[in-house]
Amino acid sequence: MLDWTTFMKTTHVTHSQVSRRAFTLVELLVAIAIILVLIGILLPALGKVSTKARVTSTQATMNEFAKACDTFQAQFGYYPGIVPENMLAATPNSPISGTENALLHLMGGAIRSDDPNYLTAAGSEFTFGTTGTTGTGQLKIKINPIDIGKGPRIEGKQYDSFFAPKDTQLKPVTGQVGEQLVLPDLVDAWGQPIGYVRAARIGGLVSGAITDKPQFYLEPLSPYLSSTALGDLGVNQVSTSVFGSGSAADQRSYLAQLLRHPAFGTFTALADARAGTPRGKYFLFSPGPDGIYFAKINDGPTASTAFVFTSVEARKPDVYATYNDVMVSGGG
Repeated sequence: MLDWTTFMKTTHVTHSQVSRRAFTLVELLVAIAIILVLIGILLPALGKVSTKARVTSTQATMNEFAKACDTFQAQFGYYPGIVPENMLAATPNSPISGTENALLHLMGGAIRSDDPNYLTAAGSEFTFGTTGTTGTGQLKIKINPIDIGKGPRIEGKQYDSFFAPKDTQLKPVTGQVGEQLVLPDLVDAWGQPIGYVRAARIGGLVSGAITDKPQFYLEPLSPYLSSTALGDLGVNQVSTSVFGSGSAADQRSYLAQLLRHPAFGTFTALADARAGTPRGKYFLFSPGPDGIYFAKINDGPTASTAFVFTSVEARKPDVYATYNDVMVSGGG
């Protein structure tokens, strides 16, 4: 039988043991502070790892598309685009972007008016280009979204698809300007559309207006650049992109600056970049983690200050490398 003295001793020991095992308030606060510091250190690192992984994934998507473009060119002698670039550029609020123009040529889903089967083909009809003495000429195509992936018709013949992307790489992008059909776009790891431009000519100004007959046009990117709520990130490109400011001539000159080979160095004026030599025959652009095609601020040559077309920074030899945008070029 346990007497009172023994009971008190046992109770005292038990309480002492509990007391020695418990944390004090100070110790708890120190532990919490250490955890918060570790979180503060680890979260940015994890964010960088996540961003790098998405950049790698985006580059892989772009390289797969580029490989399909190269295969197409090896067979037909030109890079994909069912509508000629000058006609696409001459069409106000074009119903397709340059990327969709290429996808319809690589994967099918459209037929041109010069195809023998055009009249009996199903699909929504669109007209591209302009008429008149200074026009580009016109071309009609019929687009049938359910045929995308079944392979293109080229020069009156049916071919297997040149491009077989994963579901995550191809999906309709919301917010495009001018789009009248729900068409799939090539998307980056952030759900933003990847832009595509191809050379319309082998010589001349790098970029310019239709009357300049340049190698590259800015207009195939317009459905994306003119958007006020583009893609999964819903970004207003008009207010955030360098291509949402300045004159049309400034924008075309800057496109030339982005495309030209950096070996040509710095020009006296930005417009002089149009006379340079491009580093490829086609280009792919992902807006990167911020979802903005060449942001005016917090990115690019001026970083924390607003971009100005007339600045010295805008004429840096390899100005593209100052952006977080991802670019892939091909064609030599």
